[in-house]
Amino acid sequence: MKMSLDFLLGDEAQLQTQKSLRALKQHLKKTISTESSPVYLTINVKTKLSSQKDYKPRVVPLTHKLDKITNKSITLITKDPSHIFRDALTIKDAPTEDSFNQIISLKKLKSFSHALKNLLKLYKENDIIVADHRIHKFLPDLLGSTFYLKKKKIPYMIQMARPPLNGAQQGLRRSKENKLKDDRCDPKYVYAQLRSIVGNTSYLPTLNAGDVISLKVGYTNWDIDKLVTNINDVINYLVDEKYRPVGGILNLEHLGNIHVRSDNSISLPVMVKADEVLKDGNGEGDDSDFDF
Repeated sequence: MKMSLDFLLGDEAQLQTQKSLRALKQHLKKTISTESSPVYLTINVKTKLSSQKDYKPRVVPLTHKLDKITNKSITLITKDPSHIFRDALTIKDAPTEDSFNQIISLKKLKSFSHALKNLLKLYKENDIIVADHRIHKFLPDLLGSTFYLKKKKIPYMIQMARPPLNGAQQGLRRSKENKLKDDRCDPKYVYAQLRSIVGNTSYLPTLNAGDVISLKVGYTNWDIDKLVTNINDVINYLVDEKYRPVGGILNLEHLGNIHVRSDNSISLPVMVKADEVLKDGNGEGDDSDFDF
């Protein structure tokens, strides 16, 4: 197995990562029949990543992409009225023409979200929920534990068009109340965000020092070198200042025990710090519930 000269956790950790990934792949070949299973990187973080819960998944760029839009069922939740965005996104030959399972307005979501069966239907019929950044803050109360409990299927936040530059008002309209309204919708820009969400990995920032974040970094049928590269991408995003203000908020000393695992395996070490062994346990992912 070739060594990378820039594995941020060091050569020893890289060797251990390769060893653990080989063991994980061999274990799953013996225990399950499916050809592929997700591989997760779990990181014990020694400092809090956010001062408050904002329910905004942070998308982490990966060299080797996890999936394609065409393989996912995606629902978009927009501000009202939704037809402005639906018409632009589903028009013939738009890049997003076939990207969405459905496009619904916040008003419509409010009208049916009180019934649990409706939320369960929305949950089961979609792999990913994305929402206009202007209404994203209302979703925890509407979607509730069906989507947010144990971080099950938390909606991603997207913008419908690039933010106006330097306060420019081009493309904006004024309402009857003389307030500026932004009804712009750029299918190419929306598609680029969808492709990033589907292809890359993500995590939710934790509030407490010592919490664990878990990120998908690939699949068990991938080459080990690809998995190692994506693991390095995650570490790089967390510690490199070029990703600020969203990423680049840690340094290597903030990272505790790091493991890899699948849905059906124990956690195997990437880097285990001697002073963390007793405190960190087996490195399983954070299963704490969100508060509402």
